[in-house]
Amino acid sequence: MKRRNFLLYSTLGGLALSTSGLLTYAMAGRHGGHGQTSLLSPSALPDGQPLQPLPRITNLSDRSSMFRSALTAAPSEVALDDDRQALLWLYNHKVAPLIEVREGDELDITLINELEEDTTVHWHGVRIQHQHDGTPWDAVAPGESHQYRHRFAEGSAGLHWFHPHPHLGTARQVAHGLAGALLVRPAHDVVPPEVEEHLLLVSDLRLTGDGRVAPHTAADWMNGREGELLLVNGQRQPYLDVAPGTTLRLRLINACAGRYLRLRLEEHELTLIGTDGGLIEQPQPLDELLLTPGERADLLVRISERPGGGFQLASHPYDRGWMGPEPAHLSEVSPLLVIRTGNADVKPAVTLPDSLTRIDRLGEPAVRRQVELTEVMPGMDHGDNGGAMDHGDHGDHGNHGAQQGHGDHGAQQGHGNHGAQQGHGDHGGAGHEDMAGDAPPPVDFLINGRSFAMDEVLFEGRAGEVEEWEVFNNSHMDHPFHVHGTHFQVIASRQADGEWQDSPWMAWKDTVNLAPYQRLRLRMVFQEPGDWLFHCHIIEHEELGMMATVRIR
Repeated sequence: MKRRNFLLYSTLGGLALSTSGLLTYAMAGRHGGHGQTSLLSPSALPDGQPLQPLPRITNLSDRSSMFRSALTAAPSEVALDDDRQALLWLYNHKVAPLIEVREGDELDITLINELEEDTTVHWHGVRIQHQHDGTPWDAVAPGESHQYRHRFAEGSAGLHWFHPHPHLGTARQVAHGLAGALLVRPAHDVVPPEVEEHLLLVSDLRLTGDGRVAPHTAADWMNGREGELLLVNGQRQPYLDVAPGTTLRLRLINACAGRYLRLRLEEHELTLIGTDGGLIEQPQPLDELLLTPGERADLLVRISERPGGGFQLASHPYDRGWMGPEPAHLSEVSPLLVIRTGNADVKPAVTLPDSLTRIDRLGEPAVRRQVELTEVMPGMDHGDNGGAMDHGDHGDHGNHGAQQGHGDHGAQQGHGNHGAQQGHGDHGGAGHEDMAGDAPPPVDFLINGRSFAMDEVLFEGRAGEVEEWEVFNNSHMDHPFHVHGTHFQVIASRQADGEWQDSPWMAWKDTVNLAPYQRLRLRMVFQEPGDWLFHCHIIEHEELGMMATVRIR
């Protein structure tokens, strides 16, 4: 990768190579492999099929500015081949469904829960009112329903997604396939209409030989689950046929629980035009792009003028600090999509405007916070990092609860939680014997020295105020950091032993990667009151405690 592009993207929390540390050494050999479970081979899935668009959720409203429908979360059978089915949990029995709206539209979605456990729908990346965010406090019991409503204001265009977010059930539900895409189109699109657009939702699965979702292993809990079946729009290694010279707009979602995507397209340079929160100000050329769990990217690429070509979009190896024996796929190139050029006439190049949008820099903060991500082995001193010093102008925004130690991930009450919750090692649940799996290994994933508790608030703030968070990844492995209820700007970054470097360009983000011992300065404004979560978006780390709450009044 060219140095200019490497430095450019790593400033925004992207590519930065991680190093293994003491924790990796301590865990080596203890939590590798997948037990004795017979897994479905990737070769059992058909590959080399034409790329299919995401299946759409039907709009049931007769109003042009309203999207009204239902999302039914339910067990579903999906054909793998002529005589084999995968047993998944899906919305409306669709793999990776799409909801498409426009700025100004109203969204009215009713979740119907036909699972045997609590669930929610979290609208990842949408600046929504708190009661519609789909948080663990608003879990929907089996057999019940819940209505989510939102109006997409001007300037909210972008590619978002939705997935479940129940307390101590998110990892299991994501592993079963519950996820979908939410596309908000602008009132006026600056991207020329001759650009050919494709949405690509990347997910992965691990299935047993009989098509059931394989249980979590201890390695999954430690590192974040990476399924052997890597899928694009529910397909394995599809292809896309285009005319030579076609300009493609590839809009990607990393919907994997733990897998990082280090994306390259053979013989092509990529142009980044948008991130989580929509378009960036000016196109940015990249040789490769790191897309971490939860992130989205909006890319343009002009395909080669050479007819009869085949170019592979693939994820390349990335060292994110894996703990324990590494599965073989970590060191392999993982194909996603092949783009093929036919014998048609060459399409002319497309010219983009010099400015795609305007992003006003957030001003000086009223509140500064310190956020520290750590992994702690049993017997090590957690320290008391929970004070998380706030240097605001209005009283105590500090911690509001006792420290939670290892294993204290059970029975948390309040906020509308439905009954007692499962403990640290109990991720099976009645009716889910096939997902009992391995107990999580004895490592705490913490924010400011604390494990998430449903009834604890770590920070307090006020709506409309600029906040600056210095987020420090004080650990040996990468963590993608996600904030609910707002978007933020990455103001500056600092590598482990380096100096602070200002970001060379602005973007609106809701998820950003932190390499080991990296620090980022993030500025944000919460416009809506409520209790908002922030957490690592490696789903297993979130579930094992690397999550906290900020209360906005």
